[in-house]
Amino acid sequence: MKNLKPFFNPKSIVIVGVSRQAYTFSYTILKNLLEIFYKGQLYIVNPNANEILGVRSYHSLDELPQIPELAVIVLGTNILDIVEELGKFGVKSIAIQTELKAGINDTDFTLRLNQICDKYGITYLGPSMIGIINFIDNFTTSIIPVRQHIMRENKNIKEGIGFIAQSGGLAGALGWWTPSQRLPISRVVHLGKSFHINEADILEFFLDDDKTKVISLFLREITDELIEAVENVAPYKPVLFFYAGKDELMEKKLKNAGGIALLNYIELFEIAKIFLWCAEPKGPNLGIIGPSSGAIHLIINEMRKQHLSLARPNKESQDIISNKIGGSTCDYGNPVDYWPPEKFIGIKICGIYNTSANTLLNDDSVDGLILALEFFIEIEFDFNIFEGIKETYPEKPIITILIQAEREGAKRVFKSASELKIPVFENEVERAVRGYKLLYDYYSKIKKK
Repeated sequence: MKNLKPFFNPKSIVIVGVSRQAYTFSYTILKNLLEIFYKGQLYIVNPNANEILGVRSYHSLDELPQIPELAVIVLGTNILDIVEELGKFGVKSIAIQTELKAGINDTDFTLRLNQICDKYGITYLGPSMIGIINFIDNFTTSIIPVRQHIMRENKNIKEGIGFIAQSGGLAGALGWWTPSQRLPISRVVHLGKSFHINEADILEFFLDDDKTKVISLFLREITDELIEAVENVAPYKPVLFFYAGKDELMEKKLKNAGGIALLNYIELFEIAKIFLWCAEPKGPNLGIIGPSSGAIHLIINEMRKQHLSLARPNKESQDIISNKIGGSTCDYGNPVDYWPPEKFIGIKICGIYNTSANTLLNDDSVDGLILALEFFIEIEFDFNIFEGIKETYPEKPIITILIQAEREGAKRVFKSASELKIPVFENEVERAVRGYKLLYDYYSKIKKK
């Protein structure tokens, strides 16, 4: 396995070709490192500048006081010559983030580049790559903006999502964009043309990375090497993918290898949070708590399509729900339909969810719980009631669906749920239920192996 650690967390880095011109790619890479307070030794090389953004600019590699652990090339010309100079200087890891110009023959370029790298024992990424964002270790080589506050939010996470994209724009966006529910991202990678290090290598790296629990892939091309890597990784970490290509045979092979196919791009994050935060389901039988028959029927309708079942609680559970909840709840006590409540009071509604959630999750017939929340600001629903519930039943997945919740209340739920690591879906009943099914199928498949 190739040593990729210097690309994700180098103790020292040299950027060759930093520009003094603001808002350019080769300027932004330096600006990012300064703004996120990269703690390693930072060098830049530009023969036409003495300093850029307050950082001393060396005129040549020979002036550097040490051999950096990683070199990043952002110059647009003489790439092969620069790689050779770096090799002679002793650099062993190089990220070539320069976009190859039109007219350059990829085969000839790669042949010469590989010859140089073999000669000096160099491992390289790229070319034509946006770069890496490593939230865990506070490092990036991205040539588009990485926001300090997003880096800070992900810095101390224990487990997150590793994201590999065959698109510079989609990968780089993770430096300034977050999904609707904030969830932890560990590392983001765009490899460009990936002449030397490819997506299969990164998958192997993520497999050994204890900070990456779930892997999401955006793919435009599927190779045999990638399929083999997914087959090795999938039994240990879920690999979600969205394929935007046309080769149905290769996509089928990737599924057979253990890759989990998603319906669209955003699900690489939305479905990923179920895999990240939910425990292994023990079965397909769900409990449901909702405020109306309409919301509940939306969930049950999708459950039928996904071949999931309504749990049948025991008599004791049924009696507790019937006596303490009331409403329109069916005779079996599941689903819990508490409409109409006695009053539109937050304490009352929270009490209903607290009692019914504890009762259902305590029942052996219930493998997981889906909460439907449909409320307005007068209710002042406090989602933090689920902190104790999740601690009591850590082995059972809890998934929340906001159905027509008023905006301010929805914000509060998103914030609290993120802190409690409970996935929330806003008006996305089908995605939430299908996400549970994908989770259940994944673990069922692992057990069969």
